[in-house]
Amino acid sequence: MVAEATSDEALVGLVRAGDREAFAGLVERYKRGIANFIGASVRNPSDAADLTQETFLRAYAHLGSFNPSLGKFSTWLYHIARNVVRTHLGKQQRRPATQEMPEDQTLENFIADSSRESDPAEGILRSEAERELRAALAELPERTRTVLALRYFDNLEYHAIASALGLSLGNVKTLIHRGKIALAQRMRNRENVALDTVKAKGGYRALLLV
Repeated sequence: MVAEATSDEALVGLVRAGDREAFAGLVERYKRGIANFIGASVRNPSDAADLTQETFLRAYAHLGSFNPSLGKFSTWLYHIARNVVRTHLGKQQRRPATQEMPEDQTLENFIADSSRESDPAEGILRSEAERELRAALAELPERTRTVLALRYFDNLEYHAIASALGLSLGNVKTLIHRGKIALAQRMRNRENVALDTVKAKGGYRALLLV
């Protein structure tokens, strides 16, 4: 078993030397972060899971192209994930619009919460809120969406986000600050639209009762 303290570069070296099992150490180290990163852009949990797997498959297939002198493994891996997401979203835009089926899974799949089972009603409300949050997050620019996902879904520190994405610490702080404001605004807009819809339906019912 590969020690947790082994560096990314050392694990890459082991894989290149023929130890395929060493790649499992890299997957275990980054699977949560990559899943959260992709989940911030792709609403369908099934698609997000497939794209997460595709990211690691691509990383394994192209491991020979990783050059430690040009940057960290995490930066290289997230760059692959970003390209995988862009390709997927590009294909989605070219497809005919179809009605989206209700999701049985939300971001809770990536962030465990035992209270969901103890209180099913609360779990339903929380799932609905998470769907709204994910929808609002998907409306933000890619870079902003990325840093927010890594910060609040993967609980990465600012310096870790900067290192993973190849950004300066100042840029990360600015993106998170502006992103929180933009996300809050979009959530308020969604709430207002929902309230307007409820009021409109209520008025329509009132007319039917007259």
